[in-house]
Amino acid sequence: MTAYGEKKMRVQRTWKVVGAKHSNIEQLQLELAAFNRCIDVLEKADANPQDIEVLTVHALTLAEQIDEVRWSNPAEALGWLLEKETRPAARKVSGAG
Repeated sequence: MTAYGEKKMRVQRTWKVVGAKHSNIEQLQLELAAFNRCIDVLEKADANPQDIEVLTVHALTLAEQIDEVRWSNPAEALGWLLEKETRPAARKVSGAG
């Protein structure tokens, strides 16, 4: 097995633990922020672009999970949107804003 294949398997094993479905949006957002920090570190370290791509795909999947949980109850989603409109906060992460 190649070094890339071994790294990808490690990331996939980690993803199985981290990427498990949660009902708590805040927990999912914390996990997404952790993925984004890892991606930033790898980009600054000039790491293998394929490793960064694997983490990015997982971060996007996690962002989709956040959206699914958030929009599963339209009334709560509307409340969240209205609350967000009233407080100034810029978010970097997809799915967290």
